Amino acid sequence: MALGIHQWRRFNFFDKEVVKRKNGTPLEELKHIQAIASTSTNGAGDGQLVFGSRDGSIWVINRDYETGHIHKFDISLQLLAHSLGDTLIAIGMDESEAKQTIKLWKTDRALVEKENTEPAKIISIPENDHPNSKICAVAITDRHIALGCENGAIYFFISNDLIKEKRYKFSPPFYQAKLRITNLVFAEGGKPKNDLILYATTTSDVLSFRLIQAAPVVASVSSALTSTIRDRRPFHLTHQQPIPQFSVAVLEVDIGCNPGCAVLAQSDKDGEQQFVIANSTGVFSYVGDDKRLGLGIESEKSAIYWWFNYLIIITKEDRKQSSIPSSSSSSSLTRAGSATTLKPQSTILSQLTANQTTTELQTLAVYDTNAQLTAYSVGIPRIQCVINEWGYIHILTGDGELHRLMEKDLHSRLHLLFRKNCFQLALQLAKKNRTGAQGMAEIFKQYGDHLYAKNEYESATDQYCKTIGYLEPSYAIKKFLDSQHIDHLTRYLEELHREKLANTDHTTLLLNCYTKHPDRIYRLTKFIGLDKTSDIEMNFDVDIAIDVCRQANYFEEALALSAKYHRHDKHIKIQIENKKDYNEALDYIQTLKFDDALQAFRNYGKTLIKEKPEKTTQLLKQLNPTPQQIEQEQLPESLINLFMNNPGELLDYLEYAVKQYPKEHLSTTVHDTILELLLQKYSKIDDKKERDRTSNKILVLLQDSKVDIDVTRAMVACQKYNFKAGVISLYDRAKLYQQILQYQMDNKESDEIVATCQKYGDDDPQLWIQALSYFSKLKSSDGCQKEIQQILAYIDKNDLLSPLLVIQTLSNNESTNLDLLKDYLIRKLRTEQKQIEKDQSEIRRFRQENGEIAKKIKALETDPILCQDPKCSACKMDLDIPCIHFFCEHSFHEHCAFAVESTSTEITYECPLCSGDNRKWLDLINNQRVGKDIHETFHRELDGQQDKFGVIAEFLGRRLFDKE
Repeated sequence: MALGIHQWRRFNFFDKEVVKRKNGTPLEELKHIQAIASTSTNGAGDGQLVFGSRDGSIWVINRDYETGHIHKFDISLQLLAHSLGDTLIAIGMDESEAKQTIKLWKTDRALVEKENTEPAKIISIPENDHPNSKICAVAITDRHIALGCENGAIYFFISNDLIKEKRYKFSPPFYQAKLRITNLVFAEGGKPKNDLILYATTTSDVLSFRLIQAAPVVASVSSALTSTIRDRRPFHLTHQQPIPQFSVAVLEVDIGCNPGCAVLAQSDKDGEQQFVIANSTGVFSYVGDDKRLGLGIESEKSAIYWWFNYLIIITKEDRKQSSIPSSSSSSSLTRAGSATTLKPQSTILSQLTANQTTTELQTLAVYDTNAQLTAYSVGIPRIQCVINEWGYIHILTGDGELHRLMEKDLHSRLHLLFRKNCFQLALQLAKKNRTGAQGMAEIFKQYGDHLYAKNEYESATDQYCKTIGYLEPSYAIKKFLDSQHIDHLTRYLEELHREKLANTDHTTLLLNCYTKHPDRIYRLTKFIGLDKTSDIEMNFDVDIAIDVCRQANYFEEALALSAKYHRHDKHIKIQIENKKDYNEALDYIQTLKFDDALQAFRNYGKTLIKEKPEKTTQLLKQLNPTPQQIEQEQLPESLINLFMNNPGELLDYLEYAVKQYPKEHLSTTVHDTILELLLQKYSKIDDKKERDRTSNKILVLLQDSKVDIDVTRAMVACQKYNFKAGVISLYDRAKLYQQILQYQMDNKESDEIVATCQKYGDDDPQLWIQALSYFSKLKSSDGCQKEIQQILAYIDKNDLLSPLLVIQTLSNNESTNLDLLKDYLIRKLRTEQKQIEKDQSEIRRFRQENGEIAKKIKALETDPILCQDPKCSACKMDLDIPCIHFFCEHSFHEHCAFAVESTSTEITYECPLCSGDNRKWLDLINNQRVGKDIHETFHRELDGQQDKFGVIAEFLGRRLFDKE
């Protein structure tokens, strides 16, 4: 059913101007042309406009609109067509031929060039051969020629190269129609197998022929075909082409078209080729064997053309004075004195009816069938022909004036559409011209504004959604901020998130829209991906979404969202702060990895321990960190602050950590904290068994040499909680025995004092003296006689104090009597008496030895020494000269004795056997002399100088008093 075209919108997408040369002069040569046929070379040879004139001449116009004239037919030119390649065919009458002549040109060069003015091939048809009727329609490719005759016969010829082919003879027609053939059109590359399709029309039928098989060339014995090439030498060929095989489809019955009212159109979308015809009832298109489209245009059509995606139709407005013959009439042509009637024909590309004698107004309309609009319409008196080339539509009028239609630029066409609010058409136009995304977005924006102004908010939202990524989102958002537009705003924001272009503010706004929406729960769960039935994945800021849900008291959605996207901190925070569900929080932490669980405890551990101390402590024990994690995270030290108000749980956790974690990774703080917690526990225990058990744990901790604790801090803690055993243990560990004794003295622990002296007295004998001093001052009923006797026995045994000091020390105790010292003094006096006697015996011995030495020295100085030993004292060999004798009565060979350094020229020798003892005594004597001199010098300087401290500092600085 044909669609009415009168309802299409009309626009002015083209500008019309008269064609002039570059120098501005008009094309005067065309004034006298009576064009019967026209075509263009489809860009071949840089593009050429070709006009066939009634007088048999061919006019050619190049790209610079320079005209050329070729007279190629003696009588008349009737048909003109060009292939999609570079082959031009012209059919006309020459004086030397009885039938029509077919001439071929190659258009890869300009036709007016000197070497290309003559036809590349001339085909003369003998009088008794096919075609045997007048040719009234022609179609051509670079390999095929189809001829349609007035008797309805259709001929077909195929060759690998039409120009180089030397054997031309047309077989009998492969199809015979009832009426004359009005149009022939080739369509190459037809589906399904890139078939060659030939379309044909009569005034009452539309046919399509699909080439099935082209038989090979077969030679025959004789032929009357004469072919003439460029040198125009005739030659006879023996060749006949067999009848080709086609599949025939009758597309229309009782519907046809006049000459020039059929054209091959190619879709700019998918490249599909359509055969288009036009008659008085409308325009119809076909693809292969199918009918595709009908457009209702009720008017008499003169010709139709196709240019890119535009359909060009020429209709007649006034025919009162027209001399155009009807289909049954004929025009007169004279050949060789006889009258031959021929009807003017037009090709599929462009051929108009001519021979009009009066001015006739015709309408040229340009239609965009895809967009369903009229792109241009103009009335022109007597159009001779229309040719498309170089991106223009050229129109040759009856007065020989050449016009051209120039399509306006895209911006101008869009502006026209915008002014008429034809935004759908503008979108189609922009898409067809491959407008960029930014340009398309601008059209969507203007379309949306138009719809918004008409209160079509739903449609406006659709358009604004298409601008996402190119239009600032705030532009669309501002239009829908009113509460009545919450659905539209929500949809726009959802699309913004779907395109992954939303920021945090957009997410917040969208979630707030959900909270105010009647179907809030479903929309919210669908957006955040909790609706399992939804297959749409949104992109949004998860943290913002969780915060907004939490603020709106959608805790379950916030929890589900945080769990899905692993926002562990937010999940736990909602459980603790909003829902107060501490067990759920702990259960969730239990599912986390070590790092996440540890961070959760650091953030919320205090609250969890306060509310659920046992479960939290147990969960902390289950962390099971690796040694590397223990070292990096400083465990368990970094978690101690969580238990500030729960010492019992802290002690439990730390004791577990000490057992499980490697000791080399445990810091001093951990053990110090355990110690202090145990001391706190010890101070509060009333049960003796539990108290003793805790005390033993403390002492084990203090006495463990492998445990690194801060002794000072531990000492303060033990003293703070009055744990005496711990204080003593720490002093013992630090070997501070006098502090142990002092601590016991401060606490008046007499028995422990003596025990301490017995334990540590060998290492530090001063303990006994300190203990004696303590007991001497201690006021007691018995005067501490037992303790003092034990101390005196040790002092006497090890001679730690003189009796005088002992008596002086004990004199401070009023309870001490002489009987306590009697035995001690007697033993001491006896010991002193024995020592005096021993010393006197030593004095007598030294005096005797000194006398003997003096006599010996005197003898050495005055008496001769007789050396009677005949042997060397070193090597025990007989002495021989030279030999050396010493005063010590030792004799040596000269080479057995050794010389000593001397400042004189004489060699000084020492006795090898006595030199060691002699040097020892000499060194001792020299040291005494030096020491005597130093002391004398020091005292002399000290007496003579006023700055006594300066003298002392000088001698000390010179280290003159250092011991050797």
